[in-house]
Amino acid sequence: MKQKFCSGSVSIFYVLVLLGLMSVLFAFLEAARVSALKTNTHLLTGQAEDAVYASYQPDLWEQYHLLFWEESEGENTGTFTDVCNLQKDAIQKNRESQQLGRNFFCLQAHCSKVEVEQYQLATDDNGAGYYKQAVNWMRHNVAEDVLKTVLQTVTETKTVDLEQRGEAQEQEVFQALEQMNQSGKTAQTKKLSEEIGDQEQIFVFSGDQEIKETKTGTGETDENGYVEPANRFDMQNPLEWMKAVKKNGVLALVLPEQNVSNKELEQAEGVNHRHSAKGNWQQEEKKLAPDRLLFCLYCRAHFSDATQDSGDRVLDYEMEYLIGGKNADQENLKAVVSRLLLMREGANLLYLETNPTKSQEAMDVALALTSAFANPELAEPVKHAILAAWAYAESISDVRILLNGGKVSLIKSDVQWHTDLKHLGDTLNTSEKNTEQEGLSYGGYLQLLLWTMSNEKISQRSVNLIEQNTGVCMNQMVGKIKCSVEYEAQPLFWNLVQLGNHDIGSYHFWENSEIRYAESKE
Repeated sequence: MKQKFCSGSVSIFYVLVLLGLMSVLFAFLEAARVSALKTNTHLLTGQAEDAVYASYQPDLWEQYHLLFWEESEGENTGTFTDVCNLQKDAIQKNRESQQLGRNFFCLQAHCSKVEVEQYQLATDDNGAGYYKQAVNWMRHNVAEDVLKTVLQTVTETKTVDLEQRGEAQEQEVFQALEQMNQSGKTAQTKKLSEEIGDQEQIFVFSGDQEIKETKTGTGETDENGYVEPANRFDMQNPLEWMKAVKKNGVLALVLPEQNVSNKELEQAEGVNHRHSAKGNWQQEEKKLAPDRLLFCLYCRAHFSDATQDSGDRVLDYEMEYLIGGKNADQENLKAVVSRLLLMREGANLLYLETNPTKSQEAMDVALALTSAFANPELAEPVKHAILAAWAYAESISDVRILLNGGKVSLIKSDVQWHTDLKHLGDTLNTSEKNTEQEGLSYGGYLQLLLWTMSNEKISQRSVNLIEQNTGVCMNQMVGKIKCSVEYEAQPLFWNLVQLGNHDIGSYHFWENSEIRYAESKE
């Protein structure tokens, strides 16, 4: 039997079917490769970001725990060539590392372009970038219960009110003195001195000034209920004493035997005195009360004060500079001490007014002074002025204790009171140290004063200190960068089924590279 063969059309059909199946297979393979290319470019972009993160400015981190990329000197165009080149080089090296021994690798993608779209400098918006980093660092380094305690202290302590009260007290003293002078105090005191007889005079030295006091014995109440001044208390008038010691200057009162730093900042230096480049980061930064406190705590942890050793920094009293804003250490310390004296005056007077024993003691002195010139109706206002002078003397003692490393309670108890109304001059002769653990230290009081300052002032002044101590330019420190990275890749499997002479071209992928130092992405 003769065998018959069909035509070759069936074989051609199978070939065409096989070609179609292979085309579909290669299309799926190419689609899978494109998806893998996208994943690979995303991985390469993240590795390039890590390279930028690792290239932070080392001095800022070592001294102040701040992470910034340092822009090339003189480059203020916003192109950040160094950042772009670093990312491109990192992408190229990571891409080459994926090729094991020159073997074939089907996920080849070339980084063709890196462009910076947005960036934020440390000095933008009055130092908002620096402020945010400082807050974030402190948030991870302070216990939550400690933060709540400190926040409660600074918010409940009416620092500004106490300072205003202290200023009003001093005015009250001078007004009482004026009233006494108008009532003929000088003549009456002279007459009284002639009747008293011999008196022992002692001299108290404070700084470069000499203050005279008159000391007498004790006596008894007369038949009219008034106390003879010569017999009941030192003949020193507390109001005159306060007027005299204020001529010495505050530093001579609280630091009579200690050397005060003479370091100064040069006015021409600092970011506030030169034109600063600005970034184009659009996100608005919110500043909350806990963040303010964290920033104040950051400053306290990274800047020295008068009770600490500053080393070789440009200023010895850095915290005082943040509060005072002067170029000289001495001027800043003077400004802080003046505010502390006013603050303690207000707090000490509150204690005196609520203490019956001390209020009566001040009334006795007031009656003695006013009866000496036959004007006892002034006893009540003079009493309040005497309490203010006494509070001022206690404030001098308080600040001395703080500068000596001791602690002082915001509101004192009887056992914590140091001065005696009959011997106010001894305040200038003693250098007391409070060994008790109750109360706030000098740094704690600086924290209260710093809380009254605006964030912008503290940020600008602290940036000045950082610049001078490290030698970096903070307006060249980049904290946030958003880049657009373009990749190019050639088709692979699709070329195997390409029909005709039509050129498919290359694939282009875009990735966003976002570097945020010490801050999580939102």
